[in-house]
Amino acid sequence: MSRFPYCLSLNPPPLLQLIWFLAPHVELASQQAKVIEAQIPSVQTRLLTGSDGVEYWSKQCIWDTVLNGIRIVVSTHQMARLSLMVFDEDEDFAEKARQLESNLQAISRTPMLSREELLHHVNKPTLVRLAYPSELHDTPRSQLLLDLHQLRSSLDIEQDPFVKKLMSGPEPCDPVQLRKLKLSRKTYCQEQLKNLSTRAEIIQLELGPWAADWYIKACIRKFQQVASDDTIGLRMLDDREKVYLYECLTGLLSSIPEDDRLTDDAPLSSKFLCLAEYLLSQLGMQFTGLLFVRTRAEVAVLAQLLSLHPKTKALLTVGTFVGVSSTASRKANIGDLIDVRGQIYTLDDLRFGRKNLVIATSALEEGIDVTACNTVICFEKPPNMISVIQRRGRARKSESKFVIMLADDADPSVITTWEKLEQEMQRQYMDDMRQLQGLEALEETDEGYREFVVEQTGAKLLLADAASHLYHFCATLTTGPLSNRAPVFSVKSVGKDLFTTTVILPISVDASVREASSSAWKTEKAAKREAAFEAYIQLYRAGLVSDNLLPVEAYDELVVEIQTEVAKVASLVETAGQLNPWHLVARDWQARTNRENLSTTHCFDVSLLYNDEAVAAVQMILPCNLPVLPTIPLYWDARTLFRLIISPRSASASQSTHPHVAAQSTALLLRSVFRYRMNVEATDFVAFFLPGESENPLQWTQQYVGTIKSEELKPFDVSTLPLKKIGMARSMSQGGLAHVVRGFQIGSLEVPATERQSTERDEAGFYLQVSKFPKRTDFLHKVSEQDEQTPAKRYTTLLKAEDCEIDKLPIGYAYFAAIVPCIMHRVGISLIGAHLCNTLLAPASIENLELVLTAITTSAAQEPTNYQRQEFLGDSVLKFLTSLTLTSDHLRWPEGHLSRAKDHIISNASLAKAALAIGLDKFIITKPFTGSKWRPLYVADQLGKPTGQPRLLSTKTLADVVEALIGAAFLDGGFRKAIELTKIFLRKPNWSMVEDKNEILHTTHQASESSIICPHHFVQLEELVGYSFTLKSLALEALTDSSYMGPNVTTSYERLEFLGDTCLDIIVATTSFNHEPPIRTHGLHLIRSAVVNADFLAFLSLTLCVSVPRATITTGNRKNDVSVSQALVPLHLWNFMRHASPTVRHAQQGVIERYESLETSISESLQRGSHIPWALLARLGAPKFLSDIIESVVGAIYIDSHGSLTACEAFLERLGVMGYLRRLLDGGVALYHPKEELGQLADTETVRYEVFGEEGEEKRFGCVVRVGEREVAKVGDGLCAMEVETRAAEEAVRLLKGERGDAARKRKFE
Repeated sequence: MSRFPYCLSLNPPPLLQLIWFLAPHVELASQQAKVIEAQIPSVQTRLLTGSDGVEYWSKQCIWDTVLNGIRIVVSTHQMARLSLMVFDEDEDFAEKARQLESNLQAISRTPMLSREELLHHVNKPTLVRLAYPSELHDTPRSQLLLDLHQLRSSLDIEQDPFVKKLMSGPEPCDPVQLRKLKLSRKTYCQEQLKNLSTRAEIIQLELGPWAADWYIKACIRKFQQVASDDTIGLRMLDDREKVYLYECLTGLLSSIPEDDRLTDDAPLSSKFLCLAEYLLSQLGMQFTGLLFVRTRAEVAVLAQLLSLHPKTKALLTVGTFVGVSSTASRKANIGDLIDVRGQIYTLDDLRFGRKNLVIATSALEEGIDVTACNTVICFEKPPNMISVIQRRGRARKSESKFVIMLADDADPSVITTWEKLEQEMQRQYMDDMRQLQGLEALEETDEGYREFVVEQTGAKLLLADAASHLYHFCATLTTGPLSNRAPVFSVKSVGKDLFTTTVILPISVDASVREASSSAWKTEKAAKREAAFEAYIQLYRAGLVSDNLLPVEAYDELVVEIQTEVAKVASLVETAGQLNPWHLVARDWQARTNRENLSTTHCFDVSLLYNDEAVAAVQMILPCNLPVLPTIPLYWDARTLFRLIISPRSASASQSTHPHVAAQSTALLLRSVFRYRMNVEATDFVAFFLPGESENPLQWTQQYVGTIKSEELKPFDVSTLPLKKIGMARSMSQGGLAHVVRGFQIGSLEVPATERQSTERDEAGFYLQVSKFPKRTDFLHKVSEQDEQTPAKRYTTLLKAEDCEIDKLPIGYAYFAAIVPCIMHRVGISLIGAHLCNTLLAPASIENLELVLTAITTSAAQEPTNYQRQEFLGDSVLKFLTSLTLTSDHLRWPEGHLSRAKDHIISNASLAKAALAIGLDKFIITKPFTGSKWRPLYVADQLGKPTGQPRLLSTKTLADVVEALIGAAFLDGGFRKAIELTKIFLRKPNWSMVEDKNEILHTTHQASESSIICPHHFVQLEELVGYSFTLKSLALEALTDSSYMGPNVTTSYERLEFLGDTCLDIIVATTSFNHEPPIRTHGLHLIRSAVVNADFLAFLSLTLCVSVPRATITTGNRKNDVSVSQALVPLHLWNFMRHASPTVRHAQQGVIERYESLETSISESLQRGSHIPWALLARLGAPKFLSDIIESVVGAIYIDSHGSLTACEAFLERLGVMGYLRRLLDGGVALYHPKEELGQLADTETVRYEVFGEEGEEKRFGCVVRVGEREVAKVGDGLCAMEVETRAAEEAVRLLKGERGDAARKRKFE
């Protein structure tokens, strides 16, 4: 049924012409219209039949309005403005063809089938004569039918509404005509009663009295129900006729019981009972049957009987099909029980197993597409030979049966006629089989011999093996689960007993190698073999088949290396220890030739501030330069925050200081805090610390070296002594424990009991108010209040002055000395980053060192920043660059090859291997700074420590750091620097500037633009997506499914979807990353997963639409009584898909039905819900192609706009992606998927999902979720496993949260 949509694409019509599809009868026209609308939903199709009142459309304006916007008309007549006519099942077309060509100045074409292939699929049904006993003359009769006959004979014709109307009308009636009417009794009411009784007689004869009674009652009840409605049939009926018939028929039911139950002893015909027994004998797992009857009434009654009879009702699911031919002026017939609107899906139900028996009139004999059946039954004798042949052809399954029911006393000549016909058919069948055997024998002698050998490997392709290789290649194409990936062979006769074959590969294969043809052969099989042989050689020469003559699964030598080597890398690998930056500084000191002064060194001002007031100002001298460092926060305690500023100086007087003096100054400073950790004999510090610019280092050292007794301060006015000029106080009785002097007290102690130490005594004297100097050396991390709970840490203490010594070095320098470990750590990390930028990353020229430092810092290091956010961004950047590069470098590669190559290139294994290969591992910062056991660093010690101890790192960490560095390069200089940095790690593919790749893709598609004709309705597509394509072929390609086999196409959408997927990803990632305030890493991943989720994109694809006008026609019962109104109908993005797959079509229809029921709930949740509607989206069960076309359109816009992500983002804005992304970024929506949230609530317990099937006509799923051994939730009525798992998890989360909330409230009140 997909052949006609294929034909439509052969020669797209001019804009103002129509395609008019002609069918011999209404049933076939209706079916073809349904298929066309489903197959080509992007164009408007209209079915025209007699019921539309076409005979009244006498004005051109009516036709113009009706056909406005219509591209395809399906009809039985009325041809106009045609560019393509298709005659379906026209037996006499051959005779008409020449005349038609002459009249229309046209060319006719007839499709040809491969006879050899057809013969392989011929299944001859067995002819069965099903004899039934003839009815006896004393068979009971239907009482209701007798009453109906009595009613008709008793009616007075002069009381008929039509006769009364003639007699009482304003115009005199012709008495002769009136007399004839009374004698003939041919009024509408009389004819209706006559037809009802006639049909009831047939029902009684064929099916028995019970059936006749039921038929009459059903007809009367239906008439009573619809008599008051203005239905299509009854609106042509005069009100007086309605009342008259209503009164006549209602009286018949007054004496008849209402019970319609069918029992085993009900009076039914022996013919029906024989049929029921035969059906019971044939019922099996795969039973599908057609039952042909003569009248529409029999169809309705037989369907009711088989559905009610005790023996068949549980085994048969019955559908009906009758003809629908009618005209607008046709009045209703009260004997019609079949509602033709209910048979729309009958044939689909039979095809998909929802029904196993269809009862039909002769309307189903030919033309209409019906699934193959294994049993076809003729309830009455077929009227002619044509009916026998056509009905017999419906039994196409293997071991099928063609059954003709005849009475046991039927004329023997009839049986003889059927037997002769069967013998003739069997003779022709055997002739065909002998012909097939002859062809097969000929094939054995006409195989020929050809081979193709690859010199490098010796791989050989033989003619006989080529087809299997070609099928295997097509099977490797990842074209989706709904597409047919097999090659198509087209056989053509080129002379007497000679054939050629053209093989067409799926359109996901590049057009340049998609087709191959054979030379002429004596058999079709041999021609197919050579066509497959030539096709496979083409694939090899195009690089789609390897030198081993196998489909290219790997990308190139790099990917082969990745597969064979990197795949062996364990999840944890031993790597180099962390680089020791002070080893590099020590080497610089060692390399210095002038040791007499520091004139060639680098000087930095180091300021320690508290509330913007300087605590200490020191100069740091290094042999190398430092990058610009940000202000460093230092957490002295839970309430005190220092700031450290390190800034370079161009020159300093201190640089002329002799190194010996610098060493003394440094030692004096460090000794104030680390006196017990210093090497008193060593002076080769890796960094010198000297007093501020205003101080002379030598004088400063001499002034502040040593200590004084605390009592020496007693003669001074202690109230005026500046505390910041006083050094640390050291208690001699406590082993020189350092304290900070907070004040002085002379006289008796006045210390509150709560603040007094146990050793304090109340006596007069000179006391120091002090607090302990902290022993901790890690001031880079915050200290909580709980860590400072002891009185010794929270309160001041009084110490006797006579027991203390005070350093001459002011306390500010002691503070500074305490933070030197922090300074050395931060400077060291900066040196690591600078060294990385100047060596491995030099080609990328990254200017922002902080981005690099963030990228190489793991979360385990507990630094202010780590690589996770940048890795999130870099991951998207790398995917985008890889996809773009592969797509532009390999223009012939199908999406499957591209995806496999990309996956290998960006895999953790390949990135980890690349990181290890260039030595990135030693730059990765993993060890947290604690400052414990820190000692001053000396040159001699550091020269022997280039790195730390070897360590174990996961391959994911190594890969994450690479991606974080790519993210850093992107933030520093866009795609240009990201490309340069990627080159450092990955040698292949051929990385180059994004602009160059964009131009390659645009130029390539531009070259194929002239061969593509864009349909007129694609203007509506551009309106839909909000973008006007320069290259229209891109728009066509973006919506062409791989099942589509017509012309006017470059390739299917998979390559564009491959590129568009990463365009979508990079847009979402950059928008999320740049949000203020910054989103934490896990939130970024959750948001991206939600926005690029296939179910979410599919829902938006179903929602996006434009409105197009369509005419609605209402026809009256008089000429020109026609009214036309315009209505707007939606045209969705999925309507523009081009495909030739019934599976795709049925998937579209199914998801549309579910969308209509779920759309309001999902939209409401997306707009105002507090949670992402995961369960509703899963229930939508959207097929993947709906989200794929979103990504393919993005890819098409990207190429057409020369690589404008802004243009892509505008489409995503129109679609609704960006709006929902902003809603998620702004907060207020729970991001966790129910299954992930349940896993968190379960903590250490195992969560298990047990999916099971449910009983019913349609396949349904249920799910039980268990946490530990406890069954927490159970759901059912799901369309797929993912839906029920999601719903079960959602319910389990709700229940567990409720339980924990109740427990918390209980504990509160206890």
